[in-house]
Amino acid sequence: MTLILVRKLLRDVRPALVIVCVLLFAFAGLWVKITQRVTAEITPFFNTVARVAKLPPKLFEDVLFRGPGKVSQAVLGGADLRFERPADFLAVGMLHPVVLILSCVWAVGRAGGAVAGELDRGTMELLMSQPVPRNRLILAHLIVDALVIPALCLSFYAGTQFGLWAVGPFVIDYSGVRAAMARDVPAAALFNLGVPTEPEILDVSGRPEFPALANLAGLLFALSGITLALSAAGRSRWKVIGYGVLVALIMFVANVLGQLWDEAAFVRPFSVFYYYQPQRIMLRGEWGTSLGAVWPAAAGLPAVPVVGVLFAVGTAGYLTALRVFTRRDLPAPL
Repeated sequence: MTLILVRKLLRDVRPALVIVCVLLFAFAGLWVKITQRVTAEITPFFNTVARVAKLPPKLFEDVLFRGPGKVSQAVLGGADLRFERPADFLAVGMLHPVVLILSCVWAVGRAGGAVAGELDRGTMELLMSQPVPRNRLILAHLIVDALVIPALCLSFYAGTQFGLWAVGPFVIDYSGVRAAMARDVPAAALFNLGVPTEPEILDVSGRPEFPALANLAGLLFALSGITLALSAAGRSRWKVIGYGVLVALIMFVANVLGQLWDEAAFVRPFSVFYYYQPQRIMLRGEWGTSLGAVWPAAAGLPAVPVVGVLFAVGTAGYLTALRVFTRRDLPAPL
């Protein structure tokens, strides 16, 4: 009977799943093109201008992320990313608001209708009239998450690989830079400044992104578990979705605010987004984060596994949903 429930749930989410997968695939492919444009064309030009003017190489980046730009820098992974490196800029794609919004929309929307949606539509009474224990319904939703979350993550990875194949190698062509500067800078000066005359091919690969997908899967599962717990206690799908979006938004704002304001940094570990750090997994292979950076009292503790915390939050949400749903009285359909 559980298999029948799983098939039914998969049929229900199939149209939305296809749409979200296509959007993730398309965005990942587009982000590769943006990465090529920034790292192979824009950044080399500004770096050359800084070299000619004898300015610090990170001057333009510092100016860009000054003031309100710090919010964008916090959302895109902080100050430890170097945007002239293709791998770093590719990692930013997993932190982009488009990916976060799609992840929240999918996780909250699907889990919000798990129990409350069935009650809202009046189909829960028909479902419970079958010889199906209530815990089987929660189990069926867990199996669906185990199937669709990897599909979502792999669609993003497939989009990155397709984008790398479609745009070709990342080639820095300094001829345009030299031509733009030749009007004001003598050719001998350009030579003395070390402006290359031959194209430079940047090393770029999408393979480091694959292990970082575990962090994205953990975020999806955590948001799904939290929303499922709310759904198990509610009866209106849209109210549950509203509460789920509110919880996700509060956690996101708390994490960003903690990055911008040191006095509020202590709230960051209470947000699931604090444990979403795919750029560190992708670039440095760091699977843990230290709580000592935001909680001085925890400075001596070992690093906390970010993926493990997210899956633990999702599991806690599912266990809460199981307890609440198996003990509550189901209202008659209106």
